[in-house]
Amino acid sequence: MKKAINLLMLLLLYVVAASAQKYDVKCLRGDSVAVYDVVETIRSEDTYYSKGEKLVFYLHDGDQVEAVDKFYDKGMIDTGGSIGYAVIQKDGKKYCTLSENLVFSKDNPEGIEDKVLTKSDELAHTIQGRIFYSIIPYIIIALLFLGVMVLNILAMRSNKIRSIAVIAIPVCIMLGTLLEIWAYSVLGTNCFWWCDKNRYGFFGSLLRIIPFGLIVFYQVMSIKFYEPVILGEAFDGDVQDGISVKPALISMLAAFPVLIASALICEFLGLGGWIETLLILVSFLLALGIGVFLSLKRNIELMKSKKWGILLTLFTIVYILGCIVAVWGLIVVIFKLIIQILIIGGILCFILYAMPAPSSGGGGGTTYRTVYYDEDNKAHDSAYACDKANEEIAKREAGKHN
Repeated sequence: MKKAINLLMLLLLYVVAASAQKYDVKCLRGDSVAVYDVVETIRSEDTYYSKGEKLVFYLHDGDQVEAVDKFYDKGMIDTGGSIGYAVIQKDGKKYCTLSENLVFSKDNPEGIEDKVLTKSDELAHTIQGRIFYSIIPYIIIALLFLGVMVLNILAMRSNKIRSIAVIAIPVCIMLGTLLEIWAYSVLGTNCFWWCDKNRYGFFGSLLRIIPFGLIVFYQVMSIKFYEPVILGEAFDGDVQDGISVKPALISMLAAFPVLIASALICEFLGLGGWIETLLILVSFLLALGIGVFLSLKRNIELMKSKKWGILLTLFTIVYILGCIVAVWGLIVVIFKLIIQILIIGGILCFILYAMPAPSSGGGGGTTYRTVYYDEDNKAHDSAYACDKANEEIAKREAGKHN
C-alpha cells in the first residue's frame, strides 16, 4: 500500500512538472523583459495562443517563472520570420514573454525534459550567442567599413597613406567580413535581430535598415574602390584590368546548386555508397574550383607576383562570402517589411496623386482670372465694369467735340 502511494505521488509530481516547468529569467538585453497578456483560443480541442497588446508587468534577471507552452507570434502582417513566446502562469493566470530570455531552471526535478525552449533559445545564452545578441559586434563592423571609406579617400591624396591603405583596407574588410560570417554561422538570420520589425516595429526597423543598406552597398562596392589604391595610377577603371572577382563569384554561387543536382542525379541512377559521395564531392569541387582558378590566374597576372596574386584571391573569396551574407541579410529584413512598405507607399501615392489639388490660396498655387480692357486700355475685372467705363469714355469724347 505504501509503495502504491509513493508511486502515485511520483506520478502526480511528474504530471505537475510536465505541465508547468520552471525557468529562470536571463535577459539578453537590459535587465528586464516585458510580459504581455495572452489570447487563448480553443479549436477542435486544441489550444492556440497569440500575443496580446497589453503590457502587464516586467520580469527581471534572476526571477523564476513557470512555463506551460510556447507559440510563435507573427503579428498582424508578416512576410517571414516569427518571434517565439513562452506561455507563463502567475497567480492562476496566463501571460507570455519572449522565450529567448528564459533558461531551463536547475530546480526542475531530475529527468524532466524542457518542452518550451528551442536550440535557438539555448544558443542565445552561450558565450557566442550573448556576443552576437549584443550590439557591439555590429558597431565594430560598421566602424571597420567606415575606416575603409576614410582610408580610400585619404589614400588618393597621399602616397604615404596609400602605402598603409594597401594593407589596411583589405585587413579591415576581412575583419568585418569574418565577423559577419561568424555571426551568421552562430545565429543564422537571427543575427539581424537589431532591425527586426517584430521587436522594434515598422518605423524602428526601417530606421535601422537604411544605414544597414548603405553599409551593405559600400561593402559590395569596396573592392572597386580599393582597385585604384592597390593598382595605382596605372589603373584606368576598366573592369578587365581590375581585380578578378566575377569568375570566383559565379563558381561560389553555382557550387551548391551543382551539389544538389549531383545528389538528385545519383539518387535517380540508384548510385550509393562511396561512388555517390565521390561523384557529389568531385562535381562540387569542380564547380567551385573552375571560377576560383580563373580568378587566381588573372590576379597573378595583374599583380605580376604569384604570392600577391594568391593573397589577393584569398581576400576576394572572403570578401565574396561576406557580401553574400550581408546581401542575404538585407533581403531578409526588407522582405519582412515589404508588405508594410507597399501599404504605406500606396497610402502616400493616394495622398499625393488621388487627392484634389487646391484651386486657390496662398500655398503657392496659381490662380487665373479674365481681365477686360476699356478704350483707354485700363483693366477691369468684369465685362460690365468695362462697358460702363467705355460709356464714360464715349461721353467724354462727345463733350470734347461739342
